[in-house]
Amino acid sequence: MKLMMVARRFPPDVRSGTETVFQSLVERARRRHDVRLVVGFRRDRDLVPEDAVAVDLRGLDGAAAWGRMWWAARREARRFKPEVCLANSIEAPAIGAPTVCIVHDLNFGVASRSLGVRARELFYALKSRALAQVVAVSDATRAHLVEVGVPANKITVIQNGVDLERFKPFARPDDGLVRFVYAGRMLPSKGQHLALDALARLPAPLKARARLTLVGAADDPIFVDQLKLQSWGQPVELLTDVADIAPYVQQADVALFPTLMREGFGYTAIEAMACGKPVIWSDQPAIREATGGIGLPVPQGDVEAMRSAMRRLMEDPALAASIGAEGRRLVEARYDWGAVWARYEALLSSLR
Repeated sequence: MKLMMVARRFPPDVRSGTETVFQSLVERARRRHDVRLVVGFRRDRDLVPEDAVAVDLRGLDGAAAWGRMWWAARREARRFKPEVCLANSIEAPAIGAPTVCIVHDLNFGVASRSLGVRARELFYALKSRALAQVVAVSDATRAHLVEVGVPANKITVIQNGVDLERFKPFARPDDGLVRFVYAGRMLPSKGQHLALDALARLPAPLKARARLTLVGAADDPIFVDQLKLQSWGQPVELLTDVADIAPYVQQADVALFPTLMREGFGYTAIEAMACGKPVIWSDQPAIREATGGIGLPVPQGDVEAMRSAMRRLMEDPALAASIGAEGRRLVEARYDWGAVWARYEALLSSLR
C-alpha cells in the first residue's frame, strides 16, 4: 500500500500523547508499506525524521501553519501519488486519494468551550465532509464529534495503543517514601496546580513521606513559573522537556491525572496503568472509558477529593498494589499496539 502520513507535529520536536501515538503508527506502517511522511516542525529540522518531508512552521500562527501544511501535503501527494492518506492533522488536503484523519480530542488545550473552540469545532465538522473516514480514539470522542456535526457514519473508533515494553512495571526498593507523579504537558487546563494543592493539604506526618514529580513539556512557560512558586517549600520536583517520561512513571508509586479538560482518551492514565501504578483521575467519560473504571476517580477540579484519594493510597499500600496490578492486566488485554495497528491497517486497506 502506498500510504502518505501527515502530521503538523512530530516527536521529538513536539512531545505529547497525540504525537507519540502517531509516531507509533508510522513505525508500524513502515514495516509493511511504502510510506511517505510529511511533518511540520516548530523548533529544529533535525528533530523530525531525516527522510520525512519537513515543513518549517517556526514563528507561524495557527492559520498560517495550517495553510503551509495544507500546501506542502498537497504538493507531496501529487509527487508520491498515494493510494490512501492517514493524517494526525485535520488540515490534510483533498489529494485525490481517500484521506483518514485521527481526532484525539476537541478540547484544543483549554478547559472552557470558548468562541474560538466552537469555531474550531465547526471547522472540524465542515472538513469532515472531504474525508473518507475520521478515526476517534474513544467512544467519548466519537460522541463529541457527532455532537459538533460530524456524520456518525464517517467515524470509526480505534483506541490508542501503548508501548508495553517501554511502559512496564519496575520494582523500586522500599525506602519509606510514597512517590506521586503527574506526567503530562504543563498547561493550566491539565491541572498540575491542583496536584500541588492536594499535596500541600496532606496531614504533616503523611506529607513527610510524600514526594511529587511533575514531568512533561513546558507548553506554557508562565504557568510553569507559577508552578515553581506554588511548589516552594513542598516535597516537589518539577522537570520540563525530558527526553523520556517512562522512567519517572515507572519509579513512582501513584500517578495523578487531575485534568480539567474534556479529554479524548486519557493517555497519561493508561501509560501509568501499563507501569502497574494506581491512578487518581478526573472523573469524565473518556478517562472512565479508557481506564475501564480502574483506579480512584475524583470529581473534576475537586482538590479535597484528590487529597483524600492520595491519603487513602498512602495508608493502604495493599490497595494501591492491587489497583496497579489490575490496571496492568487491562492494558495488556486492550492496548497492545499490534492489535491497534491491525485495525488501522484494515481500515486503510478497505479504502483503496
